[in-house]
Amino acid sequence: MEACARVGSCPLFGLFTIKASLAIWKARYCEGEFGRCERLKLAQELKPVPVNLLPNGKLLSVALDQARPEDLGRP
Repeated sequence: MEACARVGSCPLFGLFTIKASLAIWKARYCEGEFGRCERLKLAQELKPVPVNLLPNGKLLSVALDQARPEDLGRP
């Protein structure tokens, strides 16, 4: 399966990779339907990507390094 070209630079990918409980986000947006990722869309439009923007377009209200799986909700 093709993966998103930005996995190496996306701060969320690192979080998704480290926390096994977030594997569904990684599978859905980074390795699957990455064309639906709101972070990728902004980057492709050369617009700033908020660090707390989730792939589904929702904004995370806690710092990424302090996020728990329940803070991220479900994609």
